[in-house]
Amino acid sequence: MDGILQKGSELGLLPIDQEILNERSEISLEVIPDDYIVGDIENEANKLIDILTDRKSAKTLVAIVGGSGTGKTTLAWKIHDDHRTRNAFGMIVWVSVFNDFDDIGLLSAVVTAAGGNPKEAKNRTQLELMLASMLKGKRFLLVLDDVRGHQIEENSLEAHWHVCGHGSRILITTRDENVATKLNASYIHQVKELSFQNCWSLLCCNACLDENLHGNTLRNIGIMIIQKCKKIPMAVKIIGAVLRRKEQTQESWQRVYEFEGWSFDDLRGDVQGLTGAIYLGYHDLPSHLKQCLLYLSLFPEGSTIRQQFVTQLWISEGLIDRQDDCSAEKIAEEYYEELISRNFLQLETGNRDITRCTMHDQIRSFLQFFVKDKICSGEVKPGTNGTSSEGLRHVWISGTSTTTNLEEIATVTSLKTVILYKNPLRNQGLDKLFKGLKYLHVLDLGGTEIRYIPRTLEFLVHLRLLNLSLTRIIELPESINYLRNLQFLGLRYCNWLHTLPKGIGNLHRLQTLDLRGTSLHQVLPSLVNLKQLSTLHGFTVNRTPIPEDDPSGWPLEHLKDLNALRSLQILKMEKVSDFSRVKEAMLEMKSQLKDLEICCSNDDRLAEAREDDSRTLKQIFDSLSPPQCLKSLKIVSYYAKHFPNWLPCLTNLQRLVLSDCKFCEHMPDLSKLNQLKFLTITGCSKLLTVEQESAGVTQAFPKLEQLHLKDMPKLVSWIGFASGDMPSLVKFRLESCPKLKCLPEGLKYSRVLRSVQIRHADSLEVIQDLPVLKELNVQACNELKIVSNLPLLEVLTIRRCPRLDDVSGVHYLSHVCITDKELRKLPDWLSIHAPVLQTFNIVGVSELLDRLLPNGEDWEIIRQIDKVYANLLDESPFFTYTKSSGDFHVDQRIGEINKPPVVLGHGTAGGGLSIPDHSVEISSQIGVSRVPMNRISTLRRVVRSYLVPYLIMVMVVMQLLSYYLHNRSTREIWLVQTLFIFFATVFLLLLVFLD
Repeated sequence: MDGILQKGSELGLLPIDQEILNERSEISLEVIPDDYIVGDIENEANKLIDILTDRKSAKTLVAIVGGSGTGKTTLAWKIHDDHRTRNAFGMIVWVSVFNDFDDIGLLSAVVTAAGGNPKEAKNRTQLELMLASMLKGKRFLLVLDDVRGHQIEENSLEAHWHVCGHGSRILITTRDENVATKLNASYIHQVKELSFQNCWSLLCCNACLDENLHGNTLRNIGIMIIQKCKKIPMAVKIIGAVLRRKEQTQESWQRVYEFEGWSFDDLRGDVQGLTGAIYLGYHDLPSHLKQCLLYLSLFPEGSTIRQQFVTQLWISEGLIDRQDDCSAEKIAEEYYEELISRNFLQLETGNRDITRCTMHDQIRSFLQFFVKDKICSGEVKPGTNGTSSEGLRHVWISGTSTTTNLEEIATVTSLKTVILYKNPLRNQGLDKLFKGLKYLHVLDLGGTEIRYIPRTLEFLVHLRLLNLSLTRIIELPESINYLRNLQFLGLRYCNWLHTLPKGIGNLHRLQTLDLRGTSLHQVLPSLVNLKQLSTLHGFTVNRTPIPEDDPSGWPLEHLKDLNALRSLQILKMEKVSDFSRVKEAMLEMKSQLKDLEICCSNDDRLAEAREDDSRTLKQIFDSLSPPQCLKSLKIVSYYAKHFPNWLPCLTNLQRLVLSDCKFCEHMPDLSKLNQLKFLTITGCSKLLTVEQESAGVTQAFPKLEQLHLKDMPKLVSWIGFASGDMPSLVKFRLESCPKLKCLPEGLKYSRVLRSVQIRHADSLEVIQDLPVLKELNVQACNELKIVSNLPLLEVLTIRRCPRLDDVSGVHYLSHVCITDKELRKLPDWLSIHAPVLQTFNIVGVSELLDRLLPNGEDWEIIRQIDKVYANLLDESPFFTYTKSSGDFHVDQRIGEINKPPVVLGHGTAGGGLSIPDHSVEISSQIGVSRVPMNRISTLRRVVRSYLVPYLIMVMVVMQLLSYYLHNRSTREIWLVQTLFIFFATVFLLLLVFLD
């Protein structure tokens, strides 16, 4: 014990105050909403958006500077996600810059984020050419989050931007102002410090404290704690999560304020206030959560932390306390969720999915301080980077441009975790790795170039997790039979793997067998003895008995004794030969089953035959009877005419996806699913009408948040809603439903509806009466005529809706985007809303855009709008206009001449535009007249090709005449010289015009 205490002292650990830890020990899984933002971020974002969208400068680099945890990324994402930004730029790319990036690594990351594949480039020059082809002519915004000084050479960013469209921008966030200066930032924005009031609101939110109820009694001590946090938002959030688990008394909060760990800032030399807060939050964790959190420092900086993978790693390393009445996976999921609620994990930027998180690099750095001799991650090798191979336990060597030396890793015999995911290694050294690392618990070779697994796999007798997904392996050795401790086996998307060794059937501790995307064609091992399986994906059904000509798959009854299943995917369900055997699978007895996906083969050639067999398939599905505990259900390529009887009875269902059920003619009453949050119905080709049978009796879809309808060519209506239905709906998407004449009635009853997206609804004529809608995006709705009575609508996007002629009752409309290749003049309704619009983005043909120029037919509408962006159909910029300054920039190059931007002066008292002589050339004045720009271009070509050569010839002839007339009268000589001066003047003026 003395040795343990001494070791803890060496690590900087402090004695645990049990009173602090145990005052409120119950686990709280509440996650503070990601969009809860305090401070002056709205004004800061508006200011930076104005700078980024200002076209005065051809290329501008803007930097956001601030310390760790101060909200740089939050501010940058708000700018990235703003409608004004999206309207101003044809392409926006976000890149999180990791510490191990160099200049080439950053270039590769930009190519990847822009949709390219950097692996296709063999060197830096090819990378640059690839990026240039992707950006050519496009107005581009590149956001680089968390740039360090060593990663980008001076002027290296701008070197790649010579092909971008005019107005392209770079936005970076960095902790060091010197980095911004080094990169020649044209504007540096310092993140503002939060006020004490804003910090107090943030603290109360994370502590689940009612300011009005307890604010006065705890505010003073709360402000003192905020001072300890140095008003850093991230520190305040972590401490708020600590206080959430304390009694809401001054004495309890006083102990937090007096905690000795605040001095950890001085020990580490890191960001004052933040590191101390992290340490206090870490100190407050129960011991089991501390171990789990420390293990997460293995993940490389900036990587996505996926819930399923994390829980498997924790279980494999024995970090989960087992309980008799709860599975290890469930306990691990609760640990994961609590780390989110304590703000040690954050949801991915722009993502609301709780199963995908990231860890702030300051937290990761703090954790690595305690485990630096045991964990090695990133593109490094054991024994380097200050990490001793002696005592090293866990390594993660991410994808690199060079192959990792497996023989070197094999010498570190103490390793328990080796993750080489997407590393370009091949089979060389794999045999020695298996022989050398006999104590290995986790081996991840997913995404590597390996083609076979040596028989020496049998040496890894302690292995718990083996991932071979996305590899080119052809077979697994029978020696896998010796891995009796194996719990997780990943074989996803192994396209060359078509069979499994019989030994898999003897892995009695196996909990996960993931075959998703792997097509197995040969005889497969029995699974009946794998009674601990909790996740089984890719379970392919076959007949009973299994036919000799088609030996792949398993009889459905093999699921009978797999009662630990929590997630199950069943494929080729139509192969069940006798529906009476379906009950032998005993799905209704699987009390832990939460996630179920059932798929039939998707083969259009069998469509007619399937329709004849639909009654049999209906009986098969009816016999399945999933358990009531089910939370997620997906049914794919179901071809019966009616859905199974049990579908509307799954009262705990939260997510339902019905995909490609092409012959279903009737939809059951799903409104009875009171817990349903996400509903997607796609590809139901014969569905005509959806009607709520219990309309007005009970509230329909009380918790539904997202509704998605797609690819239903015969759907006419969804009716039967009553007042109060769908109160929680936030987002509605409608795609390719050409006969739907009106939107589902329930939309108008939502109290929180924010976004409606509609595409290819050719019969839809009216969108109206959505009282709280914020954003409306409508595309390719040929019959749409009216958008009305959307009183809170702020953003309206219209693409290819030629008959829309009435937009009214939109009192808060501030952003409009119109894209239409057939449009030749602005719609009349736009003139009504122009004076209140903040931004207007128009994409169309040059004939339309010419009308929007000063003195054009639609200029009076344009001049009333705060900000206008005009682009051609290929997204190349045409012009921008800013009302406040009167600036008008013509971005589209005229003909083959690279023209400077046109700049117009401020508006005159009469409402017109004055053009200062010093800012506009003669040619620019022509560019803003009533003459369309394409005609000006043609005129210049005619002048250049015919008139200029003719004038030169005339002037030469006149010079010759002057020479021959030198003995003639003075009057004749004077006449020739006068004509020569005249033509020379005309020639010079034409040169000015052509410039």
